[in-house]
Amino acid sequence: MMKKQNLFLTGLFLIIFIQAAVNIYLWSKEEVPKIHVLERPLLISSNAGNYAQYTVLPEGTVLYQDSDHLNARVKVYFNLQGVNFDFKEQDADILKQPSEVTAIRTVDLPQIMKSVPLTKKDIYLIIKHDEDISDAVRSMFFKKYKILPADYENKNDE
Repeated sequence: MMKKQNLFLTGLFLIIFIQAAVNIYLWSKEEVPKIHVLERPLLISSNAGNYAQYTVLPEGTVLYQDSDHLNARVKVYFNLQGVNFDFKEQDADILKQPSEVTAIRTVDLPQIMKSVPLTKKDIYLIIKHDEDISDAVRSMFFKKYKILPADYENKNDE
């Protein structure tokens, strides 16, 4: 009786050990997606007939790389709160139809602000990261929008 119990326990232990080894192997081969955390708001446009011409993806949003050899794409995950969607299987004949995401240029701010509410911090980050303007012009835009960069740069260091 003792031999059967020992044999059973040895077999059970061996199965658990093999399963753990397989799991560790599979987890080690799983690719960890590359991410980028937005340092500034980005402009989103869609071909889906948006109610507004523009929508903004806020600073701090995590983008997950989903590119292939033809397209540079990212995924964004949202926690759904208070909404329910009827998810369906995707038709294989329908390709991914991504929206476009672009940097917001400082010179476009007046037009964008007509339809999208931006915070002072959003405006600061857009001006700060605009690669098309010189530091002198950047300083003029900060004055135009009554933004003191020090107010935001100190908060970013914390």
